[in-house]
Amino acid sequence: MQKAVSLLFDAFFLVLLAAAVMTAWEWPFATRLFPLTIAIPVLVVAAAQFTKDAFFKGDADEDGEPRERIRDIEVDRSVPTQLVVQRAGTFYLCALGFLAAILLIGFKLSVPLFMLFYFRRFSQAGWTVTLILTGLLTGLVLGLFDAVLHVAWPDSLLDYLIGRGAA
Repeated sequence: MQKAVSLLFDAFFLVLLAAAVMTAWEWPFATRLFPLTIAIPVLVVAAAQFTKDAFFKGDADEDGEPRERIRDIEVDRSVPTQLVVQRAGTFYLCALGFLAAILLIGFKLSVPLFMLFYFRRFSQAGWTVTLILTGLLTGLVLGLFDAVLHVAWPDSLLDYLIGRGAA
C-alpha cells in the first residue's frame, strides 16, 4: 500500500512537471527560459525518483519490515506529537498573519513590522539585534526590489480606503 501511495505521489509530480514544460515550451524564448531552466532538471529528478520507487526495494529493519520513512529522512519520534502540531500551527498562523498584513497595510510596511514581531517573539533577540536586523533586511528588500528592480507593489486595502489605490 505504501509503495502504491509513493508511486501515485511521484506520478502526480511527473504529470505536473511535464505539463509545466509543455506549457512553457510554447512561450516566447525570453519568457520560457526561466521556467524551463527549473522545470526540466526537476522533471528529470522526479523521473529518477519514480523509477527508484517503482523498481527498487527500500530499506528494511532487522525484522524485514519496511523502515518507516518520509522520503529519505528518518522519522524522529522523540518529539511529542502535540508539540509538533503546536509548532506547525504557530508557523502557519504567522504566515497567514503576514499575508493578512500585506493585504491590509501593504508589503512595504508589513515586512518591517513582521520582522520586528518575529525577532522579538520567536528568536527572543534583544532590541539592538532586532532593530539592526530589521533595518538591514528591510533595506535589502526595499532597496533591491523597490529602488533597483522597480517592482510594482500591489495596493493594500488601506490604500483603497484612504483613496490612494488604483482607480
